[in-house]
Amino acid sequence: MHSRLFGGKVIDEGVTEPLRSLCRLLTFTKASDSRLWHRLCGPEGTDFNYDTGLPQFVQINAPIALNGQVVAVLMLNKTADFVAKAVRIKTLKLIGMTCGIIVIGLALFGYASARMLRPLKNLTTAAGEVAQGNLDVALPPVRRRDEVGRLTTTFSTMLDGLRQRDFIRDAFGRYLSKEIVEELLGSPDGLKLGGEMREITILVSDLRGFTSMASHLSPHDVIDILNRYLGRMVDILMAYRGTVDEFQGDGILAFFGAPIAADDDQERAVACAIEMQTALVEINAEQRRRGLPELRMGIGINTGEVIVGNIGSEKRSKYGAVGSTINEAYRIESYTIGGQILLSPTVYAGIRGLAQIRSTQDVQFKGLQEPVTLYDVVGLQGKYACALPQQEPEHLITLASPLAVACYPVDGKTVSEQAVAGTITRLAESSAEVSLENEVTLYSNMRLQLESPDEPALSEVYAKVVALNQEGEVTAGADVCLGFTFLPEDVKAFLQRQRANAHQLT
Repeated sequence: MHSRLFGGKVIDEGVTEPLRSLCRLLTFTKASDSRLWHRLCGPEGTDFNYDTGLPQFVQINAPIALNGQVVAVLMLNKTADFVAKAVRIKTLKLIGMTCGIIVIGLALFGYASARMLRPLKNLTTAAGEVAQGNLDVALPPVRRRDEVGRLTTTFSTMLDGLRQRDFIRDAFGRYLSKEIVEELLGSPDGLKLGGEMREITILVSDLRGFTSMASHLSPHDVIDILNRYLGRMVDILMAYRGTVDEFQGDGILAFFGAPIAADDDQERAVACAIEMQTALVEINAEQRRRGLPELRMGIGINTGEVIVGNIGSEKRSKYGAVGSTINEAYRIESYTIGGQILLSPTVYAGIRGLAQIRSTQDVQFKGLQEPVTLYDVVGLQGKYACALPQQEPEHLITLASPLAVACYPVDGKTVSEQAVAGTITRLAESSAEVSLENEVTLYSNMRLQLESPDEPALSEVYAKVVALNQEGEVTAGADVCLGFTFLPEDVKAFLQRQRANAHQLT
């Protein structure tokens, strides 16, 4: 008798336990009639078609005993097709339920994984952006309290710290060079007070007559001019790796060689000064378009040993330099006229083979017995090759009627109350030849007050004695050449009319 329910399908004893369980499960289905089932589950040599189509049955065997001995066996067979059908349905339901549970489990696992991987993917993308220097990445709001949520919160805190660091770096960069900022923020002792002796190159620039100019302008125009001027100058200084020490009104104090020294500090300082004077040409073009007075700048450069480091107190300090070299740089700058760059002997010695010198002038510094030779540089060769813009030579025109002028010597910021009377005999756009009654010193500064019956309210003019018409440093009752350092617009127009009238007469 053969039955799929009771022994009709014999499973090979050599089948492994996982496969045996599958074979036993499939025994109650029509799959057990397939050739594949017999090859995988049945013993060798069996005819897999021997029971195809046979009905299912249930057999009950009951022994019959007589006097304690089994004399017969009662066998009761009953059809079991409905039982096989029920088993088959239950088996299919079990398989379907198992597959459904597996599918639902995989879906839940995928959903949970997606919820966990999405923030991790966002964090990975944000980390890549931060690694490229972009700190403006936006992180999704934290809605989890597990490890992923804590990781997102920690990453957001780190990102805020990086933004604050860059804000501090950018804020410092408005006052200090990039090198100083890196040293202050990157070194454990960056903010420690103290300094060291070092040889550096000092650059001092100043606008000629800006204080007087500012008195004739509105506060808005003064600040606008200063911001545009200083903004352009600082960009140039940064480009040549100069360190801006401080602004003093319209003046700039910068140095090269600290906190990072280089072999070409002097060369870069001179090239920077030349580019600053060149940029002033563009600034003046914009000044004219705005209807504002032009600017004229003088620059002095000196090299020497100073103390550089953090100066101040624990509450307020700055990175700066201290030493007589800085004072000498200011003195050198005071001998310049607009558009001029004067070098000290130490700077010239360092770039002797590269500098193009227009002229030299010997000046006497206070406290020094010997005069100091200053070099008027107009160009530079080599790695930082550059030159000042070419200027047309000025022509002095003899005036038909000399102009009376009162000259007040200026010592530092102090204007003498005693005037030196004189007359302007010859005139150019930015200079004049003046005959004075009393002696004056070469390279001294003067405040001029023109006296004209036609123009009784002319503004003050500032000039520098740039040449004497007789040998020596002092002249009396002789002609001197004055270079205008500041010409107000009304005086400039008045002098242009005087030159035009003299030119027509000639």
